[in-house]
Amino acid sequence: MRREHGLLRIQGPRIIYDRFPGSEEDTMIQFRLVFPTRREFQQDVYRPGVISLSRILWGSLGGGILLLIIGLFSRTFQVGVLYPPLAATCFINATCVYLRVARPKAIIVGHFVSTVGGLLAVFLGESLFRDTHFVIPVKLGLAVLFAAILMQVFDADHPPAAATAAIPAILPLPTPAMLLPLHMAWGAVIAVVFAFVWNRVWFEWPAPDTHCRVSWFNLHMEKADILGTGICALGFMLMCVKPWLEIIYEVGLLTMLAGVVVLATHHFFTIKLVRDSPAN
Repeated sequence: MRREHGLLRIQGPRIIYDRFPGSEEDTMIQFRLVFPTRREFQQDVYRPGVISLSRILWGSLGGGILLLIIGLFSRTFQVGVLYPPLAATCFINATCVYLRVARPKAIIVGHFVSTVGGLLAVFLGESLFRDTHFVIPVKLGLAVLFAAILMQVFDADHPPAAATAAIPAILPLPTPAMLLPLHMAWGAVIAVVFAFVWNRVWFEWPAPDTHCRVSWFNLHMEKADILGTGICALGFMLMCVKPWLEIIYEVGLLTMLAGVVVLATHHFFTIKLVRDSPAN
């Protein structure tokens, strides 16, 4: 049985468990009972392993408000989306913003390509196993398989998007299948814009990334990521005109597609190909 060596202490409004130097793990677990201040959202505090009242309050409120906004926008502008995976995105964007999966490219491209993978899985599953007991399990397995491949190839890992791929295998779609990938990108743009406004009250968002050495416009994003996200935001606004001008909505679909293409493909131009593992 492993023994834990440490000390439980109360420091002001914080309850802190410190491990003594030389213990098996040189980490510190904190339960911080501090209301939101800028200090509570700095990188050494706002991180995994810290149970923070500030994170609980701000993150939970932000996640709930974000999904409410997505639902209201979807109903108002008649752009159907899948809510369950976007709900998971709302949680990540409000409480796990320090993760790379919370960056704009991962969110927008992840949902788009996973939707494509899910629809492809439905087509293949029904073509091969129609009217059998295996059709739904096969569609689900293929959906996650294709989503995982596409998200990794396009450098857009976003775990909630796996649900985006799986849902078409078991539930009716809120919009025609050919439009669903762009509609999910539309919902993802809402999540990105909200996260930018909500999180920048306390800290920089997107969080700094080791892959981005230059912070263009203080956004910690590559130029192509900024360009692609901006094009997607323009497509989002044009798609919102759907109830009144269908032609503008269609232009918005094409604009959204162009933004996703920029986000999803720009890394291929600077990719480094490694054929052999380095010697140990």
